[in-house]
Amino acid sequence: MRVGSQKKSWNAAIKLWIVMADYRVSNFVLDLLQKSLFTKKKTPVRILIFRTGSLGDNLCAIPSIVAIRRKFPEAQLDILANAGSTNLVTFNKLLHPAYYESIIDYFGYSKKALFSLLLEKKYDMVIYLPQTGISLVRLLRDMFFFRFIARTGFGWEKSTINYFKRTQEKHIVFDNEITRLNKLLARHGIAVADHEFLLNVQSQDQQLVDEYFDQQGISDKKKNIAVVVGAKRPQNRWPIHYFKEVISHFNKTYNIILIGGPEDKELTMAFRGMQHVFDCCGHFTPVQSAMALKKCHITISNDTGPMHLSYAVGTPTIALFSSRDFPGKWFPPAQDNIRTFRTPDVSCSICLSETCKNNICMQAILPAQVIEQTEQVLQLNAATQQVRLS
Repeated sequence: MRVGSQKKSWNAAIKLWIVMADYRVSNFVLDLLQKSLFTKKKTPVRILIFRTGSLGDNLCAIPSIVAIRRKFPEAQLDILANAGSTNLVTFNKLLHPAYYESIIDYFGYSKKALFSLLLEKKYDMVIYLPQTGISLVRLLRDMFFFRFIARTGFGWEKSTINYFKRTQEKHIVFDNEITRLNKLLARHGIAVADHEFLLNVQSQDQQLVDEYFDQQGISDKKKNIAVVVGAKRPQNRWPIHYFKEVISHFNKTYNIILIGGPEDKELTMAFRGMQHVFDCCGHFTPVQSAMALKKCHITISNDTGPMHLSYAVGTPTIALFSSRDFPGKWFPPAQDNIRTFRTPDVSCSICLSETCKNNICMQAILPAQVIEQTEQVLQLNAATQQVRLS
């Protein structure tokens, strides 16, 4: 993160000084403790990577995990996660198996059982890939816990402060989650290729998606637009009637492929009967959805897992963000064929709420704006393809 160059009032400058001092002091203490508690080891034999979260969290960590594997190709590499071992968004469903030996999913474990299990593994290094919103208390607790698991470790870093939030929104430029984790590893000598998303795609996954697209007569990628109307949090959902307006604009010349989970079926009922609209919600697993997104010319999506899947497979993306969180933290990579919408200066922005009865921040993103940016990216795609052909 860095402080932006725009002018600041004295009040904002003082608040920023306090916030930045908190970041620096907290991370100085964390770094000092890491150096005191953990020793250095250049050639670890057994490495444990700790990363929690769901689909988007896990996807954003994949480039970092790939880089760790390449840095230590001979080491045993296990991943400790908590998505639930049967959940379709856990690492063993998403990440190519060449980049780890085992996934330890501690969902449902008691602390004592987890501690005993990890001790038995005899790890000599722990690499901690923290969630962006994790508190200092939690970071310290986890650091001391993992000190009993391995003698070498790093990664404890504070990246969110939940006061003076509006001042931070206006004046701090936050790295997105992929870049933040990349920089964390780089500080410890591990170089990361930014967009290396190596997914666990099986031949049967690709075959199932290919067959669906062939049967529906929608195999021509240049004629497909993916749309993701769902999101885990209600406040992250763009209004359905806005989506309907955008779909009505494009379905005259494009096929509209609706991507999401079975829980999104109720939302997609609004498009029932519309021409050239294909509802795939609940039809594919997350990895299969990635293959479906790869068969689309562009994706229009809320801030949710499939949005991350879209850019991960190289599909141009229009990402629609609420203002509940700090700007930039979960944004896709900054590329010419990716456009991000987020409404600044909303009275209730950075609410960090799990519920919202009136997401005015999403309502402020107008369909005409999304249509305009989508058409610009489609034109950019066509020009890029024309250059490649020539």
